[in-house]
Amino acid sequence: MQKAQESKRSIKRAKVSWEQSKEDLELAKSMIKTHPDTSCLLSSQAAINAFSSILQAHGHFQLPAYSSVEMLNLCSSVSKLVEKARSQCAVLDSALNRDLLGHASLKNIQFTPAFARTSFEASRKIHKIIRGYWQENSVRFFDP
Repeated sequence: MQKAQESKRSIKRAKVSWEQSKEDLELAKSMIKTHPDTSCLLSSQAAINAFSSILQAHGHFQLPAYSSVEMLNLCSSVSKLVEKARSQCAVLDSALNRDLLGHASLKNIQFTPAFARTSFEASRKIHKIIRGYWQENSVRFFDP
């Protein structure tokens, strides 16, 4: 992971990631019953984009984009508030076909509507935690 200085540009990128994470979460919700596999992927992507928004606001770039646990670990250096999301990140990463280093690994996951709902709820809780971060820091960055 590389880091530059916090800037207007980094804050703009952060806001784009935050908005994208909200869209991903809404799409995940809409696909739970009809496309549970896509819903799970979007739930994970929503969490990763939400974490990315915090890191980008602080000038980080070239972030890993495959694990919400890895993103949480990086975000913990910025704010301890996000640690509350650890169990939800574990739920989301349980569906990935990658290990924490990004290497392919075999997993036998059933992408059922029930699992998609669980993934969505985990991502929604992560979103709530990160929204809290943005609300606490809205003067410095932006209002969520």
